[in-house]
Amino acid sequence: MNPLVSVIIPARNSAATISTAIESMLSQTYEPLEILVVDDNSTDGTREVVARFPNVRYLALPFDDPHRLNHRGVNINAGWMARNLGIDHARGAWITFQDADDASLLNRIEVQYQLAQRFHSSHV
Repeated sequence: MNPLVSVIIPARNSAATISTAIESMLSQTYEPLEILVVDDNSTDGTREVVARFPNVRYLALPFDDPHRLNHRGVNINAGWMARNLGIDHARGAWITFQDADDASLLNRIEVQYQLAQRFHSSHV
């Protein structure tokens, strides 16, 4: 049996794209997967979209990072707080990330796991 892989999807105001990201993970050829969406204080309907997927764990950051933007207004957090919270809650022997505005090929996790096994790697 394959080890559990935790897929962490950090999301901030991703209601328009997160369904595609989640569906691409739910359709993976590799099993077993644990999918965690970590909401980075979204103000749109991200939570409601994620709630439509009963096999997906939803987590929310407890506060918004007051230092998220630098003096030019550029987001320098880039989801790291959400990734770290996801890692804290992940149960898998392996952890990977999926951006909330991306989709993965259906065999992505399987290929990554096979490569790690073939080359005795602890990360891919």
